[in-house]
Amino acid sequence: MELGTTVTLAYTGTLEDGSVFGCATADAPLVFQTGMDMTIDGFERAILEMEGTPGEKKAFTVSEYDGYGEYLEDYVTTIPEEQIPARDIAVGKRIWLASGEDGAPMPATVIAVKDGSVTFDLNHPLAGKTLAFEVELISVEAAPADFVSAAEKARHLKEQSKLLGGDQASDYR
Repeated sequence: MELGTTVTLAYTGTLEDGSVFGCATADAPLVFQTGMDMTIDGFERAILEMEGTPGEKKAFTVSEYDGYGEYLEDYVTTIPEEQIPARDIAVGKRIWLASGEDGAPMPATVIAVKDGSVTFDLNHPLAGKTLAFEVELISVEAAPADFVSAAEKARHLKEQSKLLGGDQASDYR
């Protein structure tokens, strides 16, 4: 397959212990366009390696580095309970917290409530995990002739910003 292809598929995603973390069926499929950063890197790469024939099946694994990244202990933080606006805090619950850096909301999982403090895990729930997938292609639509990938768009916008006097930093996107 090539970048820009619109893929419709059914899949089951499992962890090493066999528990299911996600799925899509023929009745409620996953639909995405390759090259647009709509799925994790390892998943898209495995799909792009397929021939692209409806009914084609493939089983593959995605490492933590091609999935949701490694689990970072630095992403676990404890906050005094009175600083948390949500009042229905419970272990296992996912809530949105405002980032201290820019105030942008970020999802966090409550991992402990103790002595007036709440401990949050800001890692993605699948961070640090190897993911196994079984997929079946339902349909594949060819990329449009004028397809531009997300990476190409980002490069173009960065260059345009430089020409217009925008941020010159190397990490600017």
